[in-house]
Amino acid sequence: MMKTITAMLAIAAAAGSANACAQAADPGRTEFSPAKGVQAVLTVKGQEVQLNLDGEGMQATETIAVETEKKLRIKVEDYNFDGYKDFAISHTDDGMGTYEISQVYVYSPKEKKFVALAPRCGDEFVNLAVNKAKKTLTNSYIVDNKYRTCQAKY
Repeated sequence: MMKTITAMLAIAAAAGSANACAQAADPGRTEFSPAKGVQAVLTVKGQEVQLNLDGEGMQATETIAVETEKKLRIKVEDYNFDGYKDFAISHTDDGMGTYEISQVYVYSPKEKKFVALAPRCGDEFVNLAVNKAKKTLTNSYIVDNKYRTCQAKY
């Protein structure tokens, strides 16, 4: 019985310690290096994302507003398959919350900044899927009340 109580206390202490560590990390902050010598920090603040870019002799801060009332998520990936890390800001749609809406920003080493990527089909990236093998992005859109998908290389 005493061993069981001791084991339970040890588990509770470990869980509390892990929880304290998880709370110390800021879930609204994403840091990554899009290119060698460049550091990007994305901070979600309500319906805005603050982008801080530092490196290669420049510093820039930009605020990206997102028209939604839903929670914003950040995902870092190479969306145009050029070897540089890019990012997407996504949220569920404001209707029934069925679709994932994304804004994609790709790093331009020539301009030393992120630029918005426009979908080849539809007005926005809906249910965006990345196919690394084919180096394509697939998104959904609706035309004449028909659900369609579009696969494109960027």
